[in-house]
Amino acid sequence: MHEEVQRRAYAMWEADGRPEGQDQTYWFKAVAELASEAAKSIKPPRKRTPRATKAKKVA
Repeated sequence: MHEEVQRRAYAMWEADGRPEGQDQTYWFKAVAELASEAAKSIKPPRKRTPRATKAKKVA
């Protein structure tokens, strides 16, 4: 994961003309992009139907 973030951040930094002193900005942008992409691939859990409970005997 670290290497993937590093590659993404570096590519964005180069595309923007290599601005000085912006390493953290590009790092966090890369993390946000990768997290967003990962979130799109997550399927929501299936909704479960509640189980029927046994009727209690009254004595």
